[in-house]
Amino acid sequence: MQAKITSVYDEGSLEGTSLIGADGFAVLVESGDQRILFDTGRRGRYLLNNMMFLDVKPDDISKVAISHGHAGHTGGIEGLLRDRENNLGIYAPGSAIGVKKLFGPKGVRIPEDLSDRADVYEVRNWMEIASGIFISCPMDIGNGLTESFLTLLSKKGPVVVAACSHAGTDAIMDAVKEKFGAYPKMYIGGVHIGKKEKRKAEAIASLFAERKCNDLYLNHCTGVNGMTYLRTVLGLKGVNDFYVGSSVSVEM
Repeated sequence: MQAKITSVYDEGSLEGTSLIGADGFAVLVESGDQRILFDTGRRGRYLLNNMMFLDVKPDDISKVAISHGHAGHTGGIEGLLRDRENNLGIYAPGSAIGVKKLFGPKGVRIPEDLSDRADVYEVRNWMEIASGIFISCPMDIGNGLTESFLTLLSKKGPVVVAACSHAGTDAIMDAVKEKFGAYPKMYIGGVHIGKKEKRKAEAIASLFAERKCNDLYLNHCTGVNGMTYLRTVLGLKGVNDFYVGSSVSVEM
């Protein structure tokens, strides 16, 4: 059985399409009869536009998994719920569930009129949310927030899908090794490299090389400069852009 991972929300989108590139992150993981949306981007209308173009209906989504409470990862949930008829299971770290902050609410925010459509489950430990697909225990990222990531158990080894890797790629890879006995063979998503963080990029690249994780599909907070820095160390092969509409498949 194959699992397909597709970018549905990112700052970049495939050229010559009606896909919208915008600040935020969301990835669709399809495996068997399961369609798991990992994060929802910042704006529901952009998420729904991209889903429509990719022929994914709101009620096709089996579950939503949330990485952390930043708006670029949770903002699309209301639009998704409004366009659904069926209930939706939402899995999120406690710090991402409707947290109120001084400068406004953060995290998953579900209006009262939609509350009967959302079944929210707090992620406290590793959870298998579909066959061979796990959401990690929440990892501390500072300021009272935590972040979870997905791991798929492919035939070639663990595959990580991470939104921002705020906890650090080293900590994430170590957590995968501790849980599943092997470092990830593929890494998908963001690794949070600032425009001028060349040394950080070089350290991350060295980490991927040392742990033989040479199949990278990166987007969002990795940034254009981050991708360039990573390719300087790792070479062009294996460091792939993962814009909206891009997909990769793994054998489960």
